[in-house]
Amino acid sequence: MKKMKRRLINSAVIIVGGTLNFIVFLEAYKKLTLPFINEEQRVENAPFIVFYILPIFIGLAVILFLVHKIVLGFYNKNR
Repeated sequence: MKKMKRRLINSAVIIVGGTLNFIVFLEAYKKLTLPFINEEQRVENAPFIVFYILPIFIGLAVILFLVHKIVLGFYNKNR
């Protein structure tokens, strides 16, 4: 039961981290492209953003989470 709780918490951290990264990307994309492309072009780009960028950010959240766990493990061993 304890392992399942830990996995749920770890999964939640990864999903929240990926989602926050994606929200930051969307806000930056909006501010950078708003004056240069019209609404139709933004709508055409939306599927590419969702299908390519979102999984990349979730993957990066997983990688950063794993690096954090590894570094934290080494830190606790050396303590």
